[in-house]
Amino acid sequence: MKSKRLFAALLIAALPLAAHAAPTLEQSRFTDLNAKPATTAAYKGKVTVLNFWATWCGPCREEMPMLNGLRKKLAPKGVEVVGVALDSKEQVEPFVKQLKIGYPILLGNDDTLDLMRSLGNKTGGLPYTLVLDRSGKVAAALTGKLDEKRLETAIKPYL
Repeated sequence: MKSKRLFAALLIAALPLAAHAAPTLEQSRFTDLNAKPATTAAYKGKVTVLNFWATWCGPCREEMPMLNGLRKKLAPKGVEVVGVALDSKEQVEPFVKQLKIGYPILLGNDDTLDLMRSLGNKTGGLPYTLVLDRSGKVAAALTGKLDEKRLETAIKPYL
């Protein structure tokens, strides 16, 4: 009996630490640029384009004007674009003002990279974009710089 308990204890100790699993999208907590807590649940009822980016990411910066324009174009159909920055507020705020970004920007945290990986971005590369259906479920995952046609194709079935 003692050997079985010892074996079980050794087996458990040898298992990878899964206790620090990435939070799900629904569990994830972000902050907005005013330091207020934010979640993706706030966008339920809309088709949401969730774009993970960083100020140091060239392709991210290049696609932001397109995302801004797409938001204006598709907002009447219930589409929202939300950026999740993997940077500090001090880096993001002036950048958003300079590019005149009109869509909501959230700030990622220590769990955001793990979250992206759990949502299909195994390499953690940026930009990484998710299309969420109106119930908040991931409907499409797009890696790399997007063009408007590719993004609209991903959104269209959920309008």
